[in-house]
Amino acid sequence: MFDEIGLPIQKKCVVAFIDLLAVSHKIEVDSKWALNSVWLFYSYITEELKSFDNVKYKIFSDNILICEEIDEKNPQQAVLDVFAIVEKIELFMMKIGALFIRGAISIDDLHYSENFVYGKALLKTYNLESKVANYPRVIIDESIVNIIIDSKIPVLQDNDKLYFYDFLQARINRGGERLSQELATLRGNILVNLKSKDINPKIIEKMKWIISYFNYSCEKNKLKQRINFESLFKHNEEK
Repeated sequence: MFDEIGLPIQKKCVVAFIDLLAVSHKIEVDSKWALNSVWLFYSYITEELKSFDNVKYKIFSDNILICEEIDEKNPQQAVLDVFAIVEKIELFMMKIGALFIRGAISIDDLHYSENFVYGKALLKTYNLESKVANYPRVIIDESIVNIIIDSKIPVLQDNDKLYFYDFLQARINRGGERLSQELATLRGNILVNLKSKDINPKIIEKMKWIISYFNYSCEKNKLKQRINFESLFKHNEEK
């Protein structure tokens, strides 16, 4: 949509910018495996997005942009939709044990068309993801925190005071017979990634964050899948 002089019309949107971490590095190590994993992810998420009528998205290289215009009559729906998709992405990536993600979610003005995405919301989420998030987490801009503070969307405040989406708690809250199996799978895939031959100090720091988050979720909910953090890294340091 453009105005009468041809300038893009921007609307208030909830926007998530997601980056698949270390894709280029994994392609260098095993290009077939890495590219197949990325394809599995894109096939899965595009299929899942079909159930969200008002969500728009663009996928490019190892990034995905998700957005939904805010409906003034029901402003929280767009927020709920975007968070639901982010949860699906995070759980899927950890289930297949292939890649981890980093991202950001915010609310601001955005123009979205077939060939053009433009606006403050895109710049904000991109800068938060690439320069602030640091760890495999999806951080939440203050514009989002203020809206969801009284909702059922689980968020955590990290040691650096940034808020991020607590997708494991969202999954635990739903419960079900498969919960224990899914958490066991996540646990196993975390350990497999840590034992990878191509691991480096930068990746280890990200894995330490993931393990701390996983253990926090298990302890908070009195679940048994906790990873022995101390002995695991002591063993790695001695190798």
